[in-house]
Amino acid sequence: MKVYEGANIRNVVMMGHGHAGKTSLVSAMLYTAGATQRLGRVDDGTAPTDYDDEEIARKMSIGSGLAYVEWGKTKINVVDTPGFSMFVHEAKMVLPVVEAAIVVVDGVAGVEVVTQRIWSYCEEFQTPRLIVASRMDRERADAERVLESLTRVFGRTVIPLELPIGREKNLSGVVDLVRMKAYTYELGGNGKGKETEIPANLKDQAQEAHEKLVEMIAEGNDTLMEEFFDKGTIPEEDLIPALHDAIREDRIFPVIFSSGLGNIGADRVMDFIVDYTPAPTERESVQGEVTSGN
Repeated sequence: MKVYEGANIRNVVMMGHGHAGKTSLVSAMLYTAGATQRLGRVDDGTAPTDYDDEEIARKMSIGSGLAYVEWGKTKINVVDTPGFSMFVHEAKMVLPVVEAAIVVVDGVAGVEVVTQRIWSYCEEFQTPRLIVASRMDRERADAERVLESLTRVFGRTVIPLELPIGREKNLSGVVDLVRMKAYTYELGGNGKGKETEIPANLKDQAQEAHEKLVEMIAEGNDTLMEEFFDKGTIPEEDLIPALHDAIREDRIFPVIFSSGLGNIGADRVMDFIVDYTPAPTERESVQGEVTSGN
């Protein structure tokens, strides 16, 4: 493996309530990036980050697992952490050594008890967050309900970067609200979306969501806000770095959609990690504390 400059490295932790889909999402990322030859499954005991005999037997993560993928010109180091309350301290222990957290929520349940707990950990360490609503191909998965749950608990700065195309078992892709393009997938395929035009039935909704996103990004930047009021929009080449800064500064907590088992959206998760989460070179110094051994 080649040596990467700090600007081309991303260190992230996968966090969330138990059974939210964290480990399946990591498996999908590894498979999509070509790091593994098959899509690992927790229930089959083949998930790459659940390799302990006890984890395989229990079909759940009980310790942190480290994986990495090479995605384009960037190396992404991912720490997959347990989501059950008795093991969730593992997630907190990882936060000082990563630059961003991927907070995974279940597409049916939305915000759960451990979701709120790990969110408070991220606030304590001022860790930027990208929210992934996973398992969106399940029965009763509902994007609007998940977003309502997230904004009710965590506030208006939680905002979607995508819209799902299709519902439940008919999930077929996502709309990127930054670039205003659609990406479609073959369920259980190679995980790489095909760029296409936004479906006609989603164009109005996507445009409205895009405008809300642009306005939210511009709120923390006087220059962009002036441009937004003058032109009614912000060019993509200005919008992407502005969104990166807003996420790094904890002014925005974006939401995207995926299915780990269906291998839909894992490539988008990696794209967004590369484009929008901080590199180690952007991180401020971490202050340690020396305590007595008594």
